[in-house]
Amino acid sequence: MVFAGVLLVLGGIGLLSSVTTGWEQENGSHRLQKLTAIVDRTADSSSTGGLRLEEAERLARRWNPLSVAYAALMQTQAVLGKLSVSCNLFGVNGTYRDFREFKMIGGAALSQAAVDQRSRVAVIGAQLADQLFHSTRVTGKTIELYGVPFTVIGVFEDERSLVEQMSDDGSVDVFIPVTAMLDVYPDARIGIVQLAAKPDAAIRGETAVKQAMTEAGLNPSSFRITNDVLVHTRISQLRLMLLFGCGTIAIYGLARLTIRRLAKACTAMQARLAAQDWPDALRSERRLLLSCALAAASTAIGAAGLWEMIRFRLYIPPDWVPKEIIDVSFYIDKLRELWQQQTAEAGYVPAPHERLAHATGRLADALCFAGSLLGLPLFLLGARLWAAERVLLPVQLQRLFLCIPVVAAIAYGAARWAGVDYRIDPQEYAVTGAFFIVAVIHAHSLANRSELEGVKLSHVENFR
Repeated sequence: MVFAGVLLVLGGIGLLSSVTTGWEQENGSHRLQKLTAIVDRTADSSSTGGLRLEEAERLARRWNPLSVAYAALMQTQAVLGKLSVSCNLFGVNGTYRDFREFKMIGGAALSQAAVDQRSRVAVIGAQLADQLFHSTRVTGKTIELYGVPFTVIGVFEDERSLVEQMSDDGSVDVFIPVTAMLDVYPDARIGIVQLAAKPDAAIRGETAVKQAMTEAGLNPSSFRITNDVLVHTRISQLRLMLLFGCGTIAIYGLARLTIRRLAKACTAMQARLAAQDWPDALRSERRLLLSCALAAASTAIGAAGLWEMIRFRLYIPPDWVPKEIIDVSFYIDKLRELWQQQTAEAGYVPAPHERLAHATGRLADALCFAGSLLGLPLFLLGARLWAAERVLLPVQLQRLFLCIPVVAAIAYGAARWAGVDYRIDPQEYAVTGAFFIVAVIHAHSLANRSELEGVKLSHVENFR
């Protein structure tokens, strides 16, 4: 039980860090400091399916000097001779790579010059290159898209992590200039616009985007606007909440241990004062009192340090905060709105980056649940069982210290298997380590106290 608890808590915190960091890196140099506007065909039946190039450029000028990336997503066939492979095709502008990270394994990425010159060039994924050419060294070769030849100028690595595999195959296989896409397929429309976040994006990001759209002559109601800053805040705080739970329990355990020690000192002083005056009693119990003072000071310092490491500002969406503290009807209405929203989204097809965010959120929720609602109770129960079995405290701590590197190795292997880097900082080790040690010592202390009380009770019964 102790090992399972350590695995779920420490592994959950580390994997939460790994998953969120990997998700951030997938979003280019801007990470999640951005806002996304996606054409919502379900909201406006009269919509033409997206933006024309001049409309997207007008919106980008309104958002200047911050960068804007826009893209048209299509499904088509990549053709080489008689071989044809279905692929997800992205027509992008020159700043798209600031919002989408991918590793080049050959050639070069699309440049702004290629977009401006409407060049018929393509950057393809390694998997598609292997399907068409049985090789990834394909720079300079030609494939057909929409029946028109495009020169391959680069190949990017498209090995997918576990989170990406959970995102329902929303990966991109081919990037081409959006200008070239519109030349060869005039019916294509730009459906995704990503805008670098302003400093106040957490508060008025959506309002600013709608204002820029209105000034650019666009209808904001035809778009689904996502504040990625707030989405990132919600998901990343799950790790902080789990860490907060560990730190809070550790602070509580330290306080209980100190109070018990002070109670012991008070009892000793009362016994002394029954036969001695204050100066003699203080001299007799000076070592005990000094140790209690040091313990209290150490507890205060330790608790302050833990609180400094675990405290954070909890984000709650403003529309989920009722005007009254207790308002059951408010939450019933909110749940009804969520159900209606899910029903309305039945025909909505999310963009690849939306699928990635949803998959990250689901995995983060599962890890937080495993660590907080399973890991913490399991470890506390295991520590109690250790104490009940009268395992010596040094032996308990020795076993605990042996568990931690084994768990770290397992979590590292799980992270690598999932395709992300295992990340856990010293602060997280410090908080979880304090929780583990304090919980074991506290359980051992409770067991000893119960045993002493049992011995005293048996003595009373024998006396009677």
